[in-house]
Amino acid sequence: MIFNGNQLANSILQTLRVTSKIKPKLGICLVGDSPASKSYVNRKLKACQEINIDAELFNFSENVEQDQLIKHIQSMNHDGILVQLPLPLHLNKLDIIHSIPYEKDVDCLHMHNLQRILVYGELCEMLPCTPAAVLQILDYYDVNVIGKKVTVIGRSFLVGLPLSLLLQKRNATVTVCHRETLNLDQHIMNADIVISAAGHPKLVRNVKQGAIVIDVGISQGEQKGRIVGDVDFNVVKNQASIITPVPGGVGPMTICMLMRNLCNIWKKKQGQPVYINPKLSDAYLND
Repeated sequence: MIFNGNQLANSILQTLRVTSKIKPKLGICLVGDSPASKSYVNRKLKACQEINIDAELFNFSENVEQDQLIKHIQSMNHDGILVQLPLPLHLNKLDIIHSIPYEKDVDCLHMHNLQRILVYGELCEMLPCTPAAVLQILDYYDVNVIGKKVTVIGRSFLVGLPLSLLLQKRNATVTVCHRETLNLDQHIMNADIVISAAGHPKLVRNVKQGAIVIDVGISQGEQKGRIVGDVDFNVVKNQASIITPVPGGVGPMTICMLMRNLCNIWKKKQGQPVYINPKLSDAYLND
């Protein structure tokens, strides 16, 4: 079964549409003129427009000084703030992220927010967008991960680490792999669920029959302008019970989760109930 990320994302976005006169406002900082970064930002701006959210884009030159960028971020009065990654090498990514007030950190990358996830898991009103997208896909198919063997390939603080923590909170048995992992193919073949976020084309070539495969990786394909994932899709689609394509799989869902984070920030500010996953078990809620 091939997952359609655009279809589910559009469905969820309609539930987030703002109808009140007072609307949340997103501020986006874009450094440089990378075509890939511009494309991602444009998709986020389009999603804001679709659900009636105000968005403001601030463009900075590739050579912007770190102090100048941080000063601008600290002056922003938007409900949610994000800095499009990656950043030029002369900028310290963590310093830039931590200059965003944690309560406005719509990407949920600030250390304060990651620490809260370590304790509260999905009870937090904000979750890192790509891990949240993966969990949403599993929920869409009513996949119960309790006791399941999950192999996560990639250990970044953007995806791999927070995702592995969130899956463990759901009582999955998680193995985190990386570029130095020995016998990676064996870890993949043993898994009930494979989630790859390595940015390495055709890294996942075979899975056990009936496994669930979620491809988070993004790389340039051999053909110019073509985006590919980590999974050898044409081979693995015949082995997996569920598989996400690249593009059109996790990507649209990630932007959708970004919009949910922003709406939750705004609702909390307005004293309104925020979205918490209704499929969480009583055991999870009381853990």
